[in-house]
Amino acid sequence: MAVYTKITNQDIDYLFQDYHGIEQIKGIAEGVENTNYLVKTKNQNKFIFTIFEKRTKGSDLPFFHKAMNEFNHKGIVCPIPITVNENDIFEIKEKPCAIYSFIEGNQIQSLNNDAMESLAKNISTIHHIGTQSELFRENDMLLPSWKYIINKFNDYDGENKSEFTHIKNLISSLENQFPQNLKKSLIHGDLFKDNIFFENNEVSGFIDFFFTCTDTIVYDFATLINAWFLNYENFDEKYFKIFFNQYFGSISWTNEEKESFNFYLKASAIRFFLTRIHDKYYNKDGEVNHKDPMEFFSILQFHEKNDLREFF
Repeated sequence: MAVYTKITNQDIDYLFQDYHGIEQIKGIAEGVENTNYLVKTKNQNKFIFTIFEKRTKGSDLPFFHKAMNEFNHKGIVCPIPITVNENDIFEIKEKPCAIYSFIEGNQIQSLNNDAMESLAKNISTIHHIGTQSELFRENDMLLPSWKYIINKFNDYDGENKSEFTHIKNLISSLENQFPQNLKKSLIHGDLFKDNIFFENNEVSGFIDFFFTCTDTIVYDFATLINAWFLNYENFDEKYFKIFFNQYFGSISWTNEEKESFNFYLKASAIRFFLTRIHDKYYNKDGEVNHKDPMEFFSILQFHEKNDLREFF
Protein backbone atom coordinates (compact mmCIF):
# COMPACT_ATOMS: atom_id res chain seq x y z
CA MET A 1 0.00 0.00 0.00
CA ALA A 2 1.10 3.59 -0.60
CA VAL A 3 -0.08 7.11 -1.42
CA TYR A 4 0.46 8.22 -5.01
CA THR A 5 -2.82 10.09 -5.57
CA LYS A 6 -3.88 12.82 -3.13
CA ILE A 7 -7.58 13.23 -2.37
CA THR A 8 -9.74 15.09 0.14
CA ASN A 9 -12.87 14.13 2.06
CA GLN A 10 -14.94 16.09 -0.42
CA ASP A 11 -13.66 14.06 -3.37
CA ILE A 12 -15.25 10.83 -2.15
CA ASP A 13 -17.83 11.84 0.49
CA TYR A 14 -20.69 11.10 -1.94
CA LEU A 15 -19.76 7.41 -1.86
CA PHE A 16 -20.29 7.19 1.91
CA GLN A 17 -23.71 8.77 2.32
CA ASP A 18 -25.17 5.47 3.56
CA TYR A 19 -22.74 5.86 6.49
CA HIS A 20 -23.63 9.53 7.16
CA GLY A 21 -20.59 10.79 5.27
CA ILE A 22 -16.87 10.91 6.04
CA GLU A 23 -15.43 12.02 9.36
CA GLN A 24 -11.76 11.49 8.45
CA ILE A 25 -9.48 10.01 5.78
CA LYS A 26 -5.85 9.11 6.34
CA GLY A 27 -3.29 7.98 3.76
CA ILE A 28 -1.55 4.63 4.33
CA ALA A 29 2.13 4.83 3.39
CA GLU A 30 3.02 1.12 3.63
CA GLY A 31 3.51 -0.80 0.40
CA VAL A 32 4.29 0.27 -3.16
CA GLU A 33 1.45 -0.82 -5.46
CA ASN A 34 -1.71 1.29 -5.06
CA THR A 35 -2.93 4.35 -3.18
CA ASN A 36 -4.80 3.50 0.02
CA TYR A 37 -6.73 5.56 2.52
CA LEU A 38 -8.28 4.58 5.82
CA VAL A 39 -11.76 6.09 5.85
CA LYS A 40 -13.65 6.66 9.09
CA THR A 41 -17.31 7.55 8.62
CA LYS A 42 -19.52 9.71 10.83
CA ASN A 43 -21.35 6.64 12.11
CA GLN A 44 -17.97 5.17 13.20
CA ASN A 45 -17.53 2.57 10.46
CA LYS A 46 -14.08 2.04 8.96
CA PHE A 47 -13.24 1.22 5.35
CA ILE A 48 -10.24 1.09 3.03
CA PHE A 49 -10.51 3.26 -0.07
CA THR A 50 -8.12 2.06 -2.79
CA ILE A 51 -7.08 3.95 -5.91
CA PHE A 52 -5.48 1.62 -8.44
CA GLU A 53 -2.24 2.81 -9.97
CA LYS A 54 -0.20 1.57 -12.93
CA ARG A 55 0.33 -2.14 -12.23
CA THR A 56 -3.27 -3.00 -11.35
CA LYS A 57 -5.56 -2.94 -14.37
CA GLY A 58 -9.11 -1.74 -13.95
CA SER A 59 -10.21 -4.62 -16.17
CA ASP A 60 -8.90 -7.09 -13.55
CA LEU A 61 -10.95 -5.64 -10.69
CA PRO A 62 -14.11 -7.72 -11.33
CA PHE A 63 -11.96 -10.86 -11.02
CA PHE A 64 -10.30 -9.65 -7.81
CA HIS A 65 -13.70 -8.81 -6.33
CA LYS A 66 -15.08 -12.23 -7.20
CA ALA A 67 -12.02 -13.86 -5.63
CA MET A 68 -12.38 -11.87 -2.39
CA ASN A 69 -16.06 -12.68 -2.19
CA GLU A 70 -15.40 -16.36 -2.80
CA PHE A 71 -12.68 -16.62 -0.15
CA ASN A 72 -14.81 -14.63 2.30
CA HIS A 73 -17.92 -16.71 1.64
CA LYS A 74 -15.93 -19.90 2.30
CA GLY A 75 -14.59 -18.77 5.64
CA ILE A 76 -11.45 -16.70 5.01
CA VAL A 77 -11.53 -13.33 6.78
CA CYS A 78 -10.64 -10.84 4.07
CA PRO A 79 -11.90 -7.56 2.62
CA ILE A 80 -14.96 -7.57 0.43
CA PRO A 81 -15.89 -4.80 -2.02
CA ILE A 82 -18.60 -2.38 -0.86
CA THR A 83 -21.40 -1.71 -3.31
CA VAL A 84 -22.78 1.81 -3.79
CA ASN A 85 -25.73 2.29 -6.13
CA GLU A 86 -25.21 -1.24 -7.50
CA ASN A 87 -21.56 -0.54 -8.39
CA ASP A 88 -18.39 -1.71 -6.66
CA ILE A 89 -15.85 -0.07 -9.02
CA PHE A 90 -15.64 3.71 -9.30
CA GLU A 91 -13.35 6.33 -10.82
CA ILE A 92 -11.44 9.25 -9.31
CA LYS A 93 -8.94 11.49 -11.10
CA GLU A 94 -9.22 9.21 -14.13
CA LYS A 95 -8.16 6.15 -12.12
CA PRO A 96 -10.25 3.13 -11.04
CA CYS A 97 -10.99 2.89 -7.33
CA ALA A 98 -13.02 0.83 -4.87
CA ILE A 99 -14.13 0.65 -1.24
CA TYR A 100 -13.32 -2.39 0.92
CA SER A 101 -14.41 -3.60 4.31
CA PHE A 102 -11.89 -3.03 7.10
CA ILE A 103 -9.97 -5.96 8.58
CA GLU A 104 -8.98 -5.78 12.23
CA GLY A 105 -5.51 -6.79 13.38
CA ASN A 106 -1.88 -5.95 12.77
CA GLN A 107 1.20 -7.34 11.08
CA ILE A 108 3.01 -9.70 13.42
CA GLN A 109 6.18 -8.24 14.92
CA SER A 110 7.92 -11.43 16.09
CA LEU A 111 7.28 -15.05 15.23
CA ASN A 112 6.15 -17.59 17.81
CA ASN A 113 4.81 -21.16 17.90
CA ASP A 114 1.11 -20.25 18.23
CA ALA A 115 1.22 -17.73 15.40
CA MET A 116 2.98 -20.19 13.08
CA GLU A 117 0.41 -22.89 13.78
CA SER A 118 -2.43 -20.45 13.10
CA LEU A 119 -0.74 -19.23 9.93
CA ALA A 120 -0.26 -22.79 8.65
CA LYS A 121 -3.90 -23.73 9.28
CA ASN A 122 -5.15 -20.63 7.48
CA ILE A 123 -2.82 -21.01 4.49
CA SER A 124 -3.81 -24.65 4.06
CA THR A 125 -7.48 -23.55 4.18
CA ILE A 126 -6.86 -20.90 1.50
CA HIS A 127 -5.17 -23.53 -0.65
CA HIS A 128 -8.00 -26.03 -0.16
CA ILE A 129 -10.53 -23.36 -1.19
CA GLY A 130 -8.40 -22.34 -4.16
CA THR A 131 -8.23 -25.86 -5.55
CA GLN A 132 -12.05 -25.90 -5.75
CA SER A 133 -12.46 -22.50 -7.42
CA GLU A 134 -13.58 -22.12 -11.01
CA LEU A 135 -12.26 -18.56 -11.28
CA PHE A 136 -9.37 -18.07 -13.70
CA ARG A 137 -6.80 -15.34 -14.26
CA GLU A 138 -3.34 -15.96 -15.71
CA ASN A 139 -0.38 -15.22 -13.44
CA ASP A 140 1.31 -12.38 -15.33
CA MET A 141 3.94 -11.67 -12.65
CA LEU A 142 6.34 -14.43 -13.68
CA LEU A 143 7.66 -14.75 -17.24
CA PRO A 144 5.56 -11.95 -18.82
CA SER A 145 6.60 -9.50 -16.09
CA TRP A 146 10.21 -10.70 -16.08
CA LYS A 147 10.59 -10.11 -19.81
CA TYR A 148 8.89 -6.71 -19.63
CA ILE A 149 11.24 -5.50 -16.88
CA ILE A 150 14.35 -7.01 -18.46
CA ASN A 151 13.56 -5.21 -21.71
CA LYS A 152 12.87 -1.95 -19.88
CA PHE A 153 16.29 -2.19 -18.20
CA ASN A 154 18.04 -3.26 -21.40
CA ASP A 155 20.79 -0.64 -21.12
CA TYR A 156 20.78 -0.45 -17.34
CA ASP A 157 24.06 0.73 -15.84
CA GLY A 158 23.06 1.74 -12.31
CA GLU A 159 23.15 0.34 -8.81
CA ASN A 160 22.88 -3.47 -8.54
CA LYS A 161 23.95 -3.86 -12.19
CA SER A 162 25.87 -7.10 -11.53
CA GLU A 163 22.94 -8.61 -9.65
CA PHE A 164 20.58 -7.59 -12.42
CA THR A 165 22.86 -9.25 -14.99
CA HIS A 166 22.94 -12.44 -12.89
CA ILE A 167 19.12 -12.47 -12.78
CA LYS A 168 18.89 -11.85 -16.52
CA ASN A 169 21.18 -14.80 -17.26
CA LEU A 170 19.34 -17.03 -14.80
CA ILE A 171 16.00 -16.28 -16.44
CA SER A 172 17.41 -17.49 -19.75
CA SER A 173 18.13 -20.86 -18.17
CA LEU A 174 14.89 -21.10 -16.16
CA GLU A 175 12.27 -19.94 -18.63
CA ASN A 176 11.96 -23.34 -20.29
CA GLN A 177 11.93 -25.22 -16.99
CA PHE A 178 8.51 -24.15 -15.69
CA PRO A 179 6.61 -27.30 -14.62
CA GLN A 180 3.79 -28.00 -17.05
CA ASN A 181 1.71 -30.64 -15.31
CA LEU A 182 0.97 -29.16 -11.86
CA LYS A 183 -2.61 -28.55 -10.80
CA LYS A 184 -3.50 -24.86 -10.87
CA SER A 185 -5.66 -23.18 -8.26
CA LEU A 186 -6.90 -19.79 -7.18
CA ILE A 187 -4.01 -18.35 -5.12
CA HIS A 188 -3.40 -15.15 -3.16
CA GLY A 189 -0.06 -14.46 -4.86
CA ASP A 190 1.38 -12.00 -2.31
CA LEU A 191 1.49 -13.68 1.11
CA PHE A 192 3.87 -11.26 2.79
CA LYS A 193 3.78 -10.42 6.50
CA ASP A 194 2.10 -7.07 5.86
CA ASN A 195 -0.78 -8.80 4.07
CA ILE A 196 -1.67 -11.15 6.94
CA PHE A 197 -3.05 -9.69 10.16
CA PHE A 198 -2.95 -11.18 13.64
CA GLU A 199 -4.70 -10.67 16.96
CA ASN A 200 -3.43 -12.54 20.03
CA ASN A 201 -1.20 -14.77 17.88
CA GLU A 202 -4.14 -15.89 15.75
CA VAL A 203 -4.59 -14.92 12.12
CA SER A 204 -7.35 -12.30 12.05
CA GLY A 205 -7.47 -11.76 8.31
CA PHE A 206 -5.81 -11.45 4.90
CA ILE A 207 -5.60 -8.31 2.77
CA ASP A 208 -4.33 -7.19 -0.66
CA PHE A 209 -5.78 -9.66 -3.16
CA PHE A 210 -4.60 -7.68 -6.19
CA PHE A 211 -2.13 -10.31 -7.36
CA THR A 212 -4.65 -13.11 -6.96
CA CYS A 213 -4.49 -15.40 -9.96
CA THR A 214 -4.57 -18.99 -11.13
CA ASP A 215 -1.33 -20.86 -10.56
CA THR A 216 0.14 -23.72 -8.57
CA ILE A 217 -0.10 -23.51 -4.78
CA VAL A 218 3.64 -24.33 -4.78
CA TYR A 219 4.34 -20.81 -6.05
CA ASP A 220 2.02 -19.27 -3.43
CA PHE A 221 3.67 -21.35 -0.70
CA ALA A 222 7.17 -20.48 -1.94
CA THR A 223 6.37 -16.76 -1.87
CA LEU A 224 5.30 -17.08 1.76
CA ILE A 225 8.40 -19.07 2.73
CA ASN A 226 10.71 -16.45 1.20
CA ALA A 227 8.84 -13.58 2.82
CA TRP A 228 8.44 -15.08 6.29
CA PHE A 229 11.45 -17.27 6.97
CA LEU A 230 14.30 -15.66 5.04
CA ASN A 231 15.80 -12.30 5.88
CA TYR A 232 18.33 -11.78 3.11
CA GLU A 233 20.32 -15.06 3.47
CA ASN A 234 19.39 -15.65 7.13
CA PHE A 235 17.08 -18.67 7.35
CA ASP A 236 14.77 -19.04 10.37
CA GLU A 237 14.75 -22.83 10.38
CA LYS A 238 13.02 -23.14 13.76
CA TYR A 239 9.81 -21.37 12.79
CA PHE A 240 9.97 -22.61 9.22
CA LYS A 241 9.78 -26.21 10.50
CA ILE A 242 6.85 -25.44 12.82
CA PHE A 243 4.93 -23.81 9.98
CA PHE A 244 5.97 -26.43 7.41
CA ASN A 245 4.98 -29.43 9.54
CA GLN A 246 1.64 -27.88 10.57
CA TYR A 247 0.78 -26.98 6.97
CA PHE A 248 1.52 -30.47 5.68
CA GLY A 249 -0.52 -31.94 8.50
CA SER A 250 -3.55 -30.37 6.80
CA ILE A 251 -2.74 -30.68 3.11
CA SER A 252 -0.79 -33.00 0.84
CA TRP A 253 1.27 -32.37 -2.29
CA THR A 254 2.01 -34.68 -5.17
CA ASN A 255 5.58 -35.78 -5.79
CA GLU A 256 5.68 -33.45 -8.78
CA GLU A 257 4.66 -30.50 -6.60
CA LYS A 258 7.33 -31.36 -4.03
CA GLU A 259 9.93 -31.68 -6.77
CA SER A 260 9.10 -28.17 -8.07
CA PHE A 261 9.47 -26.48 -4.66
CA ASN A 262 13.06 -25.28 -5.10
CA PHE A 263 12.28 -24.00 -8.60
CA TYR A 264 9.40 -21.87 -7.34
CA LEU A 265 11.41 -20.56 -4.39
CA LYS A 266 13.88 -19.20 -6.96
CA ALA A 267 11.12 -18.00 -9.31
CA SER A 268 9.39 -16.09 -6.53
CA ALA A 269 12.68 -14.49 -5.44
CA ILE A 270 13.29 -13.36 -9.03
CA ARG A 271 9.77 -11.95 -9.29
CA PHE A 272 10.16 -9.74 -6.22
CA PHE A 273 13.73 -8.68 -7.02
CA LEU A 274 12.63 -7.47 -10.44
CA THR A 275 9.45 -5.66 -9.36
CA ARG A 276 11.29 -4.00 -6.48
CA ILE A 277 14.14 -2.76 -8.66
CA HIS A 278 11.60 -1.59 -11.25
CA ASP A 279 9.58 0.34 -8.68
CA LYS A 280 12.71 1.81 -7.11
CA TYR A 281 13.67 3.46 -10.40
CA TYR A 282 10.34 4.04 -12.13
CA ASN A 283 7.76 4.63 -9.36
CA LYS A 284 9.25 7.66 -7.62
CA ASP A 285 6.09 9.76 -7.27
CA GLY A 286 3.99 9.89 -4.12
CA GLU A 287 4.54 8.96 -0.49
CA VAL A 288 6.05 5.50 -0.91
CA ASN A 289 8.43 3.43 1.20
CA HIS A 290 10.33 1.45 -1.44
CA LYS A 291 11.69 -1.93 -0.39
CA ASP A 292 15.21 -3.19 -0.99
CA PRO A 293 15.50 -5.39 -4.12
CA MET A 294 18.74 -6.83 -2.75
CA GLU A 295 16.79 -8.68 -0.05
CA PHE A 296 15.39 -10.97 -2.71
CA PHE A 297 18.66 -11.30 -4.57
CA SER A 298 20.14 -12.60 -1.30
CA ILE A 299 17.17 -14.96 -0.91
CA LEU A 300 17.78 -16.23 -4.46
CA GLN A 301 21.42 -16.84 -3.60
CA PHE A 302 20.33 -18.84 -0.55
CA HIS A 303 18.21 -21.12 -2.76
CA GLU A 304 21.05 -21.51 -5.24
CA LYS A 305 23.16 -22.91 -2.40
CA ASN A 306 20.46 -24.75 -0.41
CA ASP A 307 17.52 -27.01 -1.20
CA LEU A 308 14.54 -26.87 1.15
CA ARG A 309 13.07 -29.99 -0.47
CA GLU A 310 15.12 -31.90 2.10
CA PHE A 311 12.43 -31.06 4.66
CA PHE A 312 9.81 -33.23 2.93
